[in-house]
Amino acid sequence: MRRTERDGTSFREAFRKGRMGILGKTLIQLTMLVAFIITLIWVCQIALLYGFYQNFRSGQVRSAANTILKNIDHDDLDELADRISAENEVCMLLADEEGKTLLSIDHVRFCLLHHMTPRELARQIARTPEDGTELVEMVSVAPFRNDRYHAEEFEGAVPEENAGKGRSMLYSRRVTFSDGRHGTLLVNAQITPTSTILAMLRRQFLYILALAAAATAVIGYLMAASFSRPIIETNRAARELSRGRYTRPPHSGGYREIDELNDTLVKAADDLGRVEGLQRELIANISHDLRTPLTMIQGYAETMRDLPDEVNPENMQVIIDETNRLSSLVSEVMEFSRLRAGAVQMSFSEFDLTEKVRSICQRVSAMTEKDGYRVACLAEKPCRVRGDSARIEQVVYNLLGNALTYTGENRQVILKEEDRGTRVRISISDSGKGIDPEELPYIWDRYYRTSESHRRAVIGTGLGLNICRGILERHGAPYGADSARDVGTTFWFELEKAEEGTGGEA
Repeated sequence: MRRTERDGTSFREAFRKGRMGILGKTLIQLTMLVAFIITLIWVCQIALLYGFYQNFRSGQVRSAANTILKNIDHDDLDELADRISAENEVCMLLADEEGKTLLSIDHVRFCLLHHMTPRELARQIARTPEDGTELVEMVSVAPFRNDRYHAEEFEGAVPEENAGKGRSMLYSRRVTFSDGRHGTLLVNAQITPTSTILAMLRRQFLYILALAAAATAVIGYLMAASFSRPIIETNRAARELSRGRYTRPPHSGGYREIDELNDTLVKAADDLGRVEGLQRELIANISHDLRTPLTMIQGYAETMRDLPDEVNPENMQVIIDETNRLSSLVSEVMEFSRLRAGAVQMSFSEFDLTEKVRSICQRVSAMTEKDGYRVACLAEKPCRVRGDSARIEQVVYNLLGNALTYTGENRQVILKEEDRGTRVRISISDSGKGIDPEELPYIWDRYYRTSESHRRAVIGTGLGLNICRGILERHGAPYGADSARDVGTTFWFELEKAEEGTGGEA
């Protein structure tokens, strides 16, 4: 069975599930649009033609009658009436109160007024309202009344027996002349469209239908192809995205959205490739960090086994320290995974941030001063913030560990607390080699390490920045890093000050 290129499913199955391609859907939608337009044309030109024509002709009759009434005493009324009658295809008759014809204009074939008998005309005048309102009647007319005509007896394009049958409008209204005399104005017009017009419109509609169908097939296919081609090419290229490869398609169809999509996919491919490389590097670094304590534990244990004199508290302490480091590394890796999965619950409450950072600095100094490291804590005044106290403590520990690992030869790290109105900023600075500007935007990313060779952390395990990022984002806290080559790096974050009476869990 033939397979579709898009996702490997069968064409029949894709069609059954409604998963048609852009080409097919565009053709169907365009066909529906053209069908709607053609239906609208048919309704307006064929189905509703009689109603439109009747309203239009009724307006013409009333307009012609009003014009005559406004100029009823003009000397050249007959010339005006002749022009109006010829332009609007109506016939007119103006009679005085005695029935004498004052004006008679006949420009309409089968005019009812000029085919009435004197008695019928007098009856029509008598039926006209005396108060000056108009009398409008619709009359069915059949101009051919020859009972000997039978269409089936002739050959060729023979008119039907009821050909020409239609409706006629008869308008009458009382008039008053300037000398006080009264009269009646009668206007007649054919309301039903002629058979010639109807036949012409029907044939025109067939031509429009044929041309629209052909145009829909050709233009619709070209439009659909222009839409679908760049998307199909982008889709083919995107299949390589899972491998971290993406080659920009040769065509974009001239569409801004397709160009933007290609740019996004190119960037995504670059990011995926970079993340994959960083992940491999992280695995190698973690393996190194795991191997180092394991090697030391194994070495000291073997030494104490082979040399009983080496069984002493110092060697035992080395094994304990390396075991603690190994346990800390495993715990931090698990913590990192839980943070990225959003499985870590935060317990928010008010706490004294100043006291917290001072206590951390004291503990870290006690741990590292024997190795020549100095941790300075600069806090302006006590500040209370709202957050997860234990997690913020973890952030400070990790940032201090990172600073101690990469600080310069003076082995000095400075922790500074600043009151910034509604926020409190904690910044931790080292005096190391700094971070290159092109690497600085990525230091918080997963798996990222700078290009500097792997160094064993003074405290912590080396995953600190990733964990800090997860905790700070859960707090909604701004964070960042500033660095200058051969000057050092400053990591910082800010927490909202606590308001009075707040507290609780989150």
